[in-house]
Amino acid sequence: MTKTEKALEACEKVLNGIEDNAITVTSALLLCLKIARLLNDTDAIIWLQYEYGGYPRNQDGHIQQDAWRIAWKKGRGYVEDGKELVFSEIASELEEKIVAQRSAVNNFTTQGTSVSGEWAAIAMDKLTMTVSNSTGALVRQIALSEKRLSILKSKYYDFALEKQIEISFGNVATTVFSEYRARVENEFSKISKENLLKLQAIEDKINSDNPELYSQALTTCRRLFEGTAKELFDKYFPDYKDKKYTTKSGKEIDVSGEHYKNKLSAVIERLEDKSPSKSMVGSNVIYLLDWMDNLTDLQCKGVHHEVTRQDATRCIIQTYICLGDILSLQDE
Repeated sequence: MTKTEKALEACEKVLNGIEDNAITVTSALLLCLKIARLLNDTDAIIWLQYEYGGYPRNQDGHIQQDAWRIAWKKGRGYVEDGKELVFSEIASELEEKIVAQRSAVNNFTTQGTSVSGEWAAIAMDKLTMTVSNSTGALVRQIALSEKRLSILKSKYYDFALEKQIEISFGNVATTVFSEYRARVENEFSKISKENLLKLQAIEDKINSDNPELYSQALTTCRRLFEGTAKELFDKYFPDYKDKKYTTKSGKEIDVSGEHYKNKLSAVIERLEDKSPSKSMVGSNVIYLLDWMDNLTDLQCKGVHHEVTRQDATRCIIQTYICLGDILSLQDE
């Protein structure tokens, strides 16, 4: 069983346990901590460790500022006398407090009490009032403790539900992409060895922890499109000598030299004319190429200091899909 599968199983235990009232809030908390660990969610790990072991305090006895902000964000905040405060009891403390308070309520009673003498009535009234006040105070404390415990329970439930949805959606996306990959991967064998080597180079760069290689991955993606555009244009327009190509809409585009975007547009239009199904391959490819160019321009101008791993990953995934779509059009 993979870590993701274990995390999904833990999510189910939290959700079912809380819905069926079959587990304690503390047990739900520990399962949430397990989920965060398995998914390597560092922010959640910090929060849930505070929830389990208590929020750290400074030398003055106050909750540390960073921890206080987390507590407020996670539903522990309340306003009293115009001041923003957070309650610090952890789930296990609240559960024990509720049990103790309920037991104490049962001990406050006038049953079996006997008084006599001329002050008996007054004594009984005072005793009854004392019991009533004490019982009322305990009931209010129980209500407050239960309310706070419910807040924590709700937060743990929400966390497990969010992670369950994330994992489930990720599994669907993985399945969809795997099916797509199985459909188009054979198409890549039809391109030249030179372009295949570019494809391999992209994978080597994204697996690195060096940020400079992410920018190189972006460049390699663009060169892969350039090489594929030239290769396919020569294949489908072998004797084309003109510098301009007129599209179906009547627009003239320059297909000479290094105008690889225009060459791709001409190839895609030719392939789509032969295809029985309508597609938006051309629009998707041009969008991706423009996005890569804009990212590179920003980087050169210093606006975008570096290409992130997320940028590179997005570029690679979309490059794979767009190239797969273009190559698949040849078989339709």
